[in-house]
Amino acid sequence: MSEGAEAAADDQPDGLAFLLVQLGFHAGRRFGERLTPLGLQQRQAGMLVRLAANEGRSQQAIAELLGINATQMVFLVDELEGLGLVERRRNPADRRSHALYLTAAGQAMLARVRTVTLDHEESIAAGLSGDEREQLFTLLRRVAREQGLATEALPGLPGGPGGPGGSGAPGGRGTHGHPTEGGGEPTGASGSA
Repeated sequence: MSEGAEAAADDQPDGLAFLLVQLGFHAGRRFGERLTPLGLQQRQAGMLVRLAANEGRSQQAIAELLGINATQMVFLVDELEGLGLVERRRNPADRRSHALYLTAAGQAMLARVRTVTLDHEESIAAGLSGDEREQLFTLLRRVAREQGLATEALPGLPGGPGGPGGSGAPGGRGTHGHPTEGGGEPTGASGSA
């Protein structure tokens, strides 16, 4: 660490990492609260958004894109299918696999999730100008990329079969070893839904 960085760390005893964790948990908790009236949890909202962007692709291809294992993917799709938001169809190109599609109810819920997400982002960044928001977003994307976080990944879920935290199923462990309530740690709205 350079001398200037050490001095900056002394001026900010909690540091950047602590602040990012604190903001992440706060934003995640608030986003979860905003989703409650919709009857969705964060992982379900995030999956709905990701499926909409990849509709008609195979379940396996979407799982690979999201960086989650087959067990996690089956669990998440089963949840959304049980809510009537997603349907599996036999893939005409490969009858051994299923392609995923949003139902009419899924499309309607997606619109509601996007509204909640925009409201949440507005609330979180209310004290920033448009230019400051863009700068913050750009810097956070760069940090995320440098940390190896895929832009399509679902926040709060471990990164695959060997990743920390297990399957992301209810009662599992989050990416920092904390118990999860329904499959993942809290997530913020930006990029998560």
